[in-house]
Amino acid sequence: MKFVKKYFFEILIVLLYIALMVLYPVKTISALKEGIMLFLKMLPLFICVTLFSAFLAMFVSKDVIRKYMGEESGLKGIVFGALFGTIIVGPLWVLFPMFQTFLEKGAGIAIIGAMIGAFAIKTPWLPYAAGFLGWPFVLVSFGLILVYSVIEGILMEKILK
Repeated sequence: MKFVKKYFFEILIVLLYIALMVLYPVKTISALKEGIMLFLKMLPLFICVTLFSAFLAMFVSKDVIRKYMGEESGLKGIVFGALFGTIIVGPLWVLFPMFQTFLEKGAGIAIIGAMIGAFAIKTPWLPYAAGFLGWPFVLVSFGLILVYSVIEGILMEKILK
């Protein structure tokens, strides 16, 4: 029973695939192939992020994480987390192991929440976006997303504590 609770979602997906295989075998096989191809395309990125998380776990001390990203870092730490979130690239779901490592090393929930919120900003894309939308629009958008991500982090910490 403990196994079923722990892997409920995965078991549900397997059961759904079996049911769909019976009902729609051609479409299900096609979908399964697409899923495998997507997984294989994302695997190198996932491996890189996992290695980076391992690097953080091995070489970055808890004291450093707590100093810059811990709960005692306050608003400065949340803003740092938001700014750090703007430079992270790749799909967000691949970054969850890194966020977990930060939390295990003592990062505050607010900082991780701000990182995830600010992930919507892609700093390298700002000049590209400004070419289409203009610098005033991009800078206001950038500023608002940063403010919202800080608020998001603070609210997440209050709700989850």
